[in-house]
Amino acid sequence: MKPHKLPSPALSRAFARALGSATTATQCGVAFPSKTVTTANFEPSLAELRRHVRTSDFVAIDLEMTGVTSAPWRELLEFDRSDVRYLKVRDSATKFAVVQFGVCPFRWDPSNHSFVAYPHNFYVFPRQQLAGLGPCDEFLCQTTSMDFLAKYQFDFNACIHEGISYLSREQERKALRSLNSTYDSEWSDIGKLKDVRDIPLLSAADILFTARMKNKFSEWRDGLFQEQNQEDQIQGISNDSKFQVTFFEMHPALRLNRFTSHQLKLIQLLIRKHFKDLSYVSVNSEASGSQQLVVYTDLKDELNLLLKKVKEENHRAEEMKIQAAVGFRHVIDLLSSEQKLIVGYNCFLDIAHVYSKFIGPLPGTPEEFVASVSKCFPHIVDTKILLSTNLMFQEKMKRSRKSLASAFTSFCPQIAAGSRSTDLGSLSHVKVNVEVDDSRSCSWSPGGKHEAGYDAFMTGCIFAQLCSDLVGCTGTLLI
Repeated sequence: MKPHKLPSPALSRAFARALGSATTATQCGVAFPSKTVTTANFEPSLAELRRHVRTSDFVAIDLEMTGVTSAPWRELLEFDRSDVRYLKVRDSATKFAVVQFGVCPFRWDPSNHSFVAYPHNFYVFPRQQLAGLGPCDEFLCQTTSMDFLAKYQFDFNACIHEGISYLSREQERKALRSLNSTYDSEWSDIGKLKDVRDIPLLSAADILFTARMKNKFSEWRDGLFQEQNQEDQIQGISNDSKFQVTFFEMHPALRLNRFTSHQLKLIQLLIRKHFKDLSYVSVNSEASGSQQLVVYTDLKDELNLLLKKVKEENHRAEEMKIQAAVGFRHVIDLLSSEQKLIVGYNCFLDIAHVYSKFIGPLPGTPEEFVASVSKCFPHIVDTKILLSTNLMFQEKMKRSRKSLASAFTSFCPQIAAGSRSTDLGSLSHVKVNVEVDDSRSCSWSPGGKHEAGYDAFMTGCIFAQLCSDLVGCTGTLLI
């Protein structure tokens, strides 16, 4: 093999720092610390993760899914062509759900000559937060995968009830386009009301309801100009729990309560046809929530200003709902925007899931997939592929299985054993401390395998150790 240059500055820093972190281990024995994140603590955890990612040298990830293959003939085989392999992975990423996402930034600590890891374990669930995006998400569950998760004490209740929902970038764009289109069409002619044809009253109930509402609004409006009857009129309205006398933007108004959507539509059409000085207003704001009002405005200019303000407030409120629905994708946007080195283990399927769930529909060909992923994550290292590029690593892996846990035990024995051993046969031991909620641990009992946060931690430790072994053994990187 001939020597190659390091593929990126981020990878160069990781190799150099890993080489300088050889150390002996210390004694201890507490449970592996990991930050578990659900909807309850997502916002503060995201702010904390943002700080750790920005100061990190690389970020390891791992995913737990509800299944891997949707049919026996879609299992990955050694002799699959690249396009066939991609189509199988694409099928899996499209049909199965991600239920846990591990993110573990690694930062070099020069004062201690060690890495500091910040493992985060996110519960994720594709809960529909916005209407108008089509039918609810559905996904397959492979029985062997679900049994596997249960075997390792996966908390399904936490996932379903407290898992963080998300929108992909494509779903967010679609929601914003729909929002803008709706408001542009609804308010395109804000200065004048369109002619309203006769209300199609299809039932006796609609006829009676419309007549009663017409009388109610006429009495309330007329009472506004009759001071001697105003108190009696307001008292009469107040006795009806479906109407609440109020003011909206300094204008007299009636708040409508407990009407069906069909009844509100009839009221809206009634107001437009029979009352030139009344306006039906639907308000959706963070402060007051959703309200349906009938507002009195006697001047056309005042009406236009009122409707314009309502439009802007409703638009802002809907934009905030969309932003809130983005959810876990904020983590993906963080990793993408910071352009950090992303480290995975056998992560082809993981990256396909990341793209499918948080970016948009997977492209049709592997070439398009690679080009699209490179725009979002320009630096990705698969440690399993890295293991296969070096004869020394290959020989070491022959003595064990090729799973993540086996690689972790083989290459990071001092960490896998809870840092209780000082001479376990590696060229140089990379020292890794773990920090969660500003509490740092130098050693621990072995963590929970197949918990995404711990698996991401194992992945990052393997990568750091491989860097140290490669550079320490050869003096240059051989790939």
